[in-house]
Amino acid sequence: MAASATRKAPRFQKAGRALAVGATATACVALMSGVAEAKSWGPYAMENIYEQKVGTAKFVANGDKLTVCDTRADSYAPKVKVYRYSDKKLLWTVTANKGKGKCVTASKNLGEKTKYEFWNSGTNMNQLLRTTTAGSN
Repeated sequence: MAASATRKAPRFQKAGRALAVGATATACVALMSGVAEAKSWGPYAMENIYEQKVGTAKFVANGDKLTVCDTRADSYAPKVKVYRYSDKKLLWTVTANKGKGKCVTASKNLGEKTKYEFWNSGTNMNQLLRTTTAGSN
């Protein structure tokens, strides 16, 4: 009996190793799927209240990168404010404060299932650019 148990042990060891490898792979996939990613959009034109184009805004889902560019020499810096949709809490502001023709890019980890509003905001500016749920297509 001891001989037959010895012969079966390698088969059970292989099965145990296969289960361990499978469990590790599943855990890695689960961890990677928790990374926040919102839908990419833009570039969108940003206008002031006089309907003059003052800048552009673009969001790239990979890395949650928001780029805001100044396209007008008017002493004002276009900015995008990001609010959580559910309670209108301000979470993030990106300001293109380097002058005409210059852009500012920043990144922030956004929650995967949370809905956000991206607003063109600043002096003489108030424009909803996009409402999106992070992780949507």
